[in-house]
Order: sequence, then structure tokens, then C-alpha cells
Amino acid sequence: MQKHYKLSGASLEAIREKALKQYGPGARIIAAEKVTNPGIVGLFAAAKFEATVEVADAPAAPGPAAASGPVRELQGPVHELHGPAIAALLERADAAELELHRPAPAPVSTASPDFAGLLEQLGKELQPASRPPAQAPAPLPPSNAFRVPVPMAGDGNLIVLLGLGDDALGPALEMSIAAGGSDVRTGGDLNAFGHLHVQGRQSATTARAQAVLTGQTVVVAFGLGRPRDVSLKAAQIASLAADQLWIVVDAGRKPEDTKAWVQALQDLLAGESASVAGLAVIGASETASPQTVDSLGIPIGWVDGNPATAPAFGKVN
Repeated sequence: MQKHYKLSGASLEAIREKALKQYGPGARIIAAEKVTNPGIVGLFAAAKFEATVEVADAPAAPGPAAASGPVRELQGPVHELHGPAIAALLERADAAELELHRPAPAPVSTASPDFAGLLEQLGKELQPASRPPAQAPAPLPPSNAFRVPVPMAGDGNLIVLLGLGDDALGPALEMSIAAGGSDVRTGGDLNAFGHLHVQGRQSATTARAQAVLTGQTVVVAFGLGRPRDVSLKAAQIASLAADQLWIVVDAGRKPEDTKAWVQALQDLLAGESASVAGLAVIGASETASPQTVDSLGIPIGWVDGNPATAPAFGKVN
């Protein structure tokens, strides 16, 4: 019975050698493609080849080349390539490899001022040329048109969660788990063991670049401190140039107190041309009146560790 497997490598020749070692002389390449990761504005770009291998007999015992991880068996039909097609494919792949490995400028040392300048320039590339002035939050729409915000996805994107004390850390970790693993960092007055701290534009840009390499989104749990400290954080938040901002509130706190600091924060962010995408609510299961957070006028997208439903508490004020 014929079986199909997918292998990857730096070149088609490397894949052919790997297939021979793992599956014996009965293995043959029947399809291949070049996969390119463009990186960010050309930085950290990389390329590899993926090929489909057909094995007529039962596969031989995995050799040393299989130690790097499991081989997935492909499901569904596979289009076969024979003789001349394989030769043409190899010829195009060789040409692509020559293009890929053309001599490049000498690498920039991460310890040099040039690298710091490169990160600053990269940050400018990531920053939108201009942002429209932020507007005051509009009242929530009727329940039948309720918009549920969702955490942004995408390699190198930056999400910042803003909360008092350490309130933002829990939702940040929960969003990471739901996304299959994000690069969770801290910011502001919040520090947590095992998590790198982001402070300012350059460190945020560095975090983005590393996340592109690992195929992750960056999620920053930003500590605002106490309510009276909120007014000191607007410029620091804006310097991170987040792709998406969330505010984290505790439903168990007094609604009047929460509304006061949240409104103050929104006003300050509006002055920095930044706006809030959604609300992450904690402590909803520990109070008899979690619906009080609806009065904040911010769409709720996250409640006690899970994505929200529409509307989150069955009531829209």
C-alpha cells in the first residue's frame, strides 16, 4: 500500500537524502515547494523546501535523521510528478537556492550602535504613518448587533493588556494558552518571574522581531499601579506602539471607582492618539452583579479566562 509523507530541508537534495535514509530505496519525491518567511521589512527572512514523499512498501525503521521530530502522514490526494517534471522542479529549486544564497552585506552586530539604529528604523516601519484622532467611546450597540472583540493574531503583532496591580497577567497568560502559545512579557509597574520586561519603543520592536522568528504574537501584561498612578502611564503605553490595546477590570471592585480610572485612562490615551479595542473582565464569577462593567461602554471580549459571548452578561447599558 502506498503511503505519503512530508519532509522539509534546506534543499531538495537534502530532502532526497533524508527520504532515502528514513524509508529506503522505495521512496521517491512526487511533489515539492519552496516555503519563504519574508521576516519584517526583509530582516530575519528565511526559506526552506517541503516535499511529499511516496513510499510503496511499509516504511523502514526511522534512522538518525528522524530524531528531530515525528513525521506526519499526509491525508487526501497527492498530485504525482514523474521524470521530466522532477528534473524541472529541481532545476527551478536550484536557481532559487542560488538566488537565496547570493553574497549579502556583513551582518550587523547586536552590540553595535548600528543595530540599535536598525531597531529604531524597524520600529518606524512598524509604526503607522499617521493615526486618526481617537474619539470618545460610543455607547454599546443593541444586543443583536453586539461586537465581540477578539485578541489579535499574527507573527510579531503586539497586544498590550492594561490593568491595575497585577490584574493584567492572568488574562495575558490565558490569551496565550488559547492562541497555542504567545510570547508573554510584562510592562509598566508589573514584573513576573520568567517573563521578559518590555519598556519603550526599542525593546518592544526587539520583542516583535524575536516573535517573528518563533512564529508568535507578543502579549504584554502592563501594570498601571494604583488608580492614582494611571495618569503617569499614558506616554509609556503609547511608546510601545501596540497593534491592539485591552483594559483589564475586576468586576468585584466598586463600579464607580472602576469607571473613574478607566475613563481617565481612555482620555489620556486619546491624547496619545491610541484607542482601546476591548475589555477583559476578571472576578465576574465572584460577584452577584458582573453586569456593572457593561456601563464602561467598552466591548467585552474576555471574561474569567475565556472569550466572551455576545453580550457577555446578558445586559447592555
